This record gives sequence, C-alpha cells and structure tokens, in this order.
Amino acid sequence: MHANPTIETYNRYAEMYDQEVIEFWEQFPEDFIEEFANATPGRRVLDVGSGSGRDALLLRDAGFDVICQDGSQRMIDMTTKFGFESHLADFTEIDFPGASFDGIWAYTSLIHIPKEEAREIIQKLHGLLKPNGTFAIGVIQGETAGMVERKSMPGTSRYFKHYSSDELKELIESLGFTFLYENKYQPHNSVYLNQLYRVNS
Repeated sequence: MHANPTIETYNRYAEMYDQEVIEFWEQFPEDFIEEFANATPGRRVLDVGSGSGRDALLLRDAGFDVICQDGSQRMIDMTTKFGFESHLADFTEIDFPGASFDGIWAYTSLIHIPKEEAREIIQKLHGLLKPNGTFAIGVIQGETAGMVERKSMPGTSRYFKHYSSDELKELIESLGFTFLYENKYQPHNSVYLNQLYRVNS
C-alpha cells in the first residue's frame, strides 16, 4: 500500500476520530438506514472505508452481516474488536469475487479521492453487487476539492471532494445504477448528502 496522507492522518488520530463521530452516528437519520434495509435483497453488506465502525454497528443492528474494509490499520483494528470481518485495503486493493454482496455502504469514504478515481472505484463496486443489489453513499455537500488541514490534527492533512446532489447522481447513474432515494443530514455546519441506488437489471 503506497503512502497516502489521508490514511496516515487516520492512523495517527484514530482514537480522536472515533470519539468525534460517536455523536454523529447517534443522531444519524434512521430513515436512511431503513430505506437501505428495505431495498437490499439480502443481508451481506460491504462497508467501504468503514473507519472506526460506528456505522457498521448501526448496520449490524439493522440485521446486516457487515464486512468492513479500510485503508487504515488503526481503523481495521477497531472494527475487528467490534467483531466484524475486516480487510485492510485501500480502494484500489478491494478484492472480492464478483456478485459477492447484496449491498454496499460507502459513507464519507469516497470523498477522500478525486472524482475520476471515485468513478473507477464505483464501477468496480458495481461488479461486486448481486442482481438488484443496492449502493448507499454519503458525501459532504459543496463544490470544493483538495487537501484540508485541521488544527486538532497537527502535522497532517486529508483530501476532500465535495459534491452537489445533481453531480453525485450524474456520476453514479452513468455507471449502471438507478437512483432510489436521497435525504440530507446536517448535524453541525456541514450538510451530508445520503443517496441510495440499485444496480440496473
């Protein structure tokens, strides 16, 4: 795995990040998880860029068998402790047989790569879904892209690509998905776009 400043940031500040997102996931809109659960034909789900696993816990509570993937060893250590099957891999290294999953959950993970790279990864994820499989994605609403430093994480920086609702729809629908549902979540200053898709039959 090549050096990646964003992954290095999560390795360095894993515990801080985990504590910060507890409130985020406690307040997360239940209807989005319910829509995902109702639309997904089976229970096997890949959590792409699973982070510390707080959303994987919600998915497990909703009845899913969740497999976690992340590029950060420290994050994988956390999801393993939560009892999840966990795979250390960056987005380009995701390696499962085709049609392995009923659903894929990619929440605020693909925002850490440029749009064209995200296009390639989403196309790859499409091939991992079973017929009628679902794809859930969460991004931060906006128009900017680039490296971002944060005072509470000195000496590090992370890449962020923000999307409008239409930009995200256009990207994903062009890759063989049908749009199903969207809602927005604003726990603090940022607005999070939550979108759900189904693989085209």
